[in-house]
Amino acid sequence: MPSDTTDDLLAARYGRRPRAARPWYRRPLPLAAAVLGALLVLAYGVWVAVAQSQGPSSTVIAHRVLDDRTAEVRVAIAREPGTAVTCAVHALDASSAEVGLVRVDVPAGEQREVQRTVRVRTTSRAVTVQVVSCAQAAG
Repeated sequence: MPSDTTDDLLAARYGRRPRAARPWYRRPLPLAAAVLGALLVLAYGVWVAVAQSQGPSSTVIAHRVLDDRTAEVRVAIAREPGTAVTCAVHALDASSAEVGLVRVDVPAGEQREVQRTVRVRTTSRAVTVQVVSCAQAAG
């Protein structure tokens, strides 16, 4: 007992603090919550990546500006066989303003990848042509 009294006197005299609690990562409940949270974030990331990788996609092979009112693009469209696809193609001018827009309908077919050459009429001279989006056609 005398040592407890001495410890108490020393603690009072020198301002010792009681032993600190264990850090959160050494306690089971906060550690389990952190691991569960990390797994949920990882699962969400995988789900988003898989969801975005499905569906039609497009790749611009080449584009050229024919004149001040016309541009042309060669595009490869990948889709599941038997799926009709609609893509939006736009032409941009030097200031990145949209100067032309056209919708491309690709009917269902057996090929996984099809190529199309698309002409885009423009309101002024375009400098580039891009595929904005491709989606499975309704119906």
